[in-house]
Amino acid sequence: MFIRIAAGSARRPLSLVLLAALSPLGALAQAPADAPRAVGPAPSAQPATVGAPAPGAQRTVTLHEALSLAAVQSPDVAAARAQSAVAAAGVRRAWTAWQPELTVGAQYVHASAEAQLDLGSFVGLVAGVFQLLPVNPQLVPEPVVITARNSQYATAQISQPLFTPAGVFLLGPAKAGAEAAELGALEAREQVLLAVARTYLGIQGIQQMMDAAREAESVALQREGEAKAQLGAGMTVEAALLRAQSETAQARVQLAQLSGQYAQLVALLGALVGEPVQPAPFEATGGPQWLTPSEDQSPWEDTYAVRSASLAVKANEGKVTYDLFSWLPSVVAQARGLYNSNAGFTGQNTTYEISVAASMPLYDRGQRYAALAEDRARLAQAKAQYESARARAHANWVAARANIQAAEAALAQAESQAQLAARVQKQVAAAFRAGMSTSLEMSDADTRRFLAASAAAQARATLEIRRVELAGAAGRIAASLEQAEQGKP
Repeated sequence: MFIRIAAGSARRPLSLVLLAALSPLGALAQAPADAPRAVGPAPSAQPATVGAPAPGAQRTVTLHEALSLAAVQSPDVAAARAQSAVAAAGVRRAWTAWQPELTVGAQYVHASAEAQLDLGSFVGLVAGVFQLLPVNPQLVPEPVVITARNSQYATAQISQPLFTPAGVFLLGPAKAGAEAAELGALEAREQVLLAVARTYLGIQGIQQMMDAAREAESVALQREGEAKAQLGAGMTVEAALLRAQSETAQARVQLAQLSGQYAQLVALLGALVGEPVQPAPFEATGGPQWLTPSEDQSPWEDTYAVRSASLAVKANEGKVTYDLFSWLPSVVAQARGLYNSNAGFTGQNTTYEISVAASMPLYDRGQRYAALAEDRARLAQAKAQYESARARAHANWVAARANIQAAEAALAQAESQAQLAARVQKQVAAAFRAGMSTSLEMSDADTRRFLAASAAAQARATLEIRRVELAGAAGRIAASLEQAEQGKP
């Protein structure tokens, strides 16, 4: 409720501050504080029901259930896993440097004329020229067909690499790259789970603020009824009724704004989880126990992002090593089987060949040196990214520890203020009924109670988010879920 400009300006941004502080994505963090305000309904004698979520519209889940669903079916997690599978396929591609190659070919040829070697005609020609008679004509072989009019050919060949620089030096980098991609997918899952937890707890904070707004609306309607009764009895002026109606309208505007933010975050939660869901009430939610290792263990060094960056450095080092030794020769063993429908001079239709071949690149137009320079630059980039990942992880850990301490202190102060505001409201209400306080004092007490209740709701949600962020800074959100599912203490 609002009776003064100062109170209204202090109350107005509370829900927007909560939305910006609790939103898991930058789009929500950029929610404008000066956006056009919703116009509240005209005052009436009945409490407004604006902002109440439709029952049964979404499945109600706990925080643990929402996180488990997101870990299994979130589209963002599925995309990260698919990217990891692409990198894993690179390991199989690297193994192809050692795998054999088998080829089979067949051919049918039709010639317009037959080609043959007839030694009998040659002997007869020589005998005719020199007027010599063959002594043993039976020794002259039959004509040999070199190429028949219709011929069939077939080839089967197998090649087995015995030594290749790619097979020796690229298998390790491929494995390191696949492991880095897998850890990157796990890091993406951690970020999605952190976003789900932030959104879920943000919705719960808005739910508590909506409860406080509904209570403020109910109190405002009560004050409006009292003002009407006093005006009818001639005990007050119309200004008191106007003030009460204005407070009722402003309470409903606040409730409408919270309702819009609630719908926005519920839609975002469904997009992150992969199906339409809504949080359970804050009191009925049993959140998981977050694993928070001590600072002596340097948990930021064990996050998925840092480990992935470390493996990326290892993979790039392997590529540089390959570039340095790519001049080594490649040795290949080959076996080939041949079929020829024309027996020819050998008198056999099938033959085979076995060979060992070696090739060594002497100069490849500078491609090896260009690749070496490029991979060295990528290695320097990977090392810089690794150091950056370590620094960011450590900064996130320090910030999370500091934020959780500040959130605990803020919650204690907010709850104390809420209790004090509730007592003051009761005292002022009793004094007002006894004629010892004015309607201005009563309105001020009501406003302060709503502000204190809203601040306490925001502080409770913020503290829960800070706890999740601390677990996320150590890369322990998914591990906390797994431990909870296993039923460990």
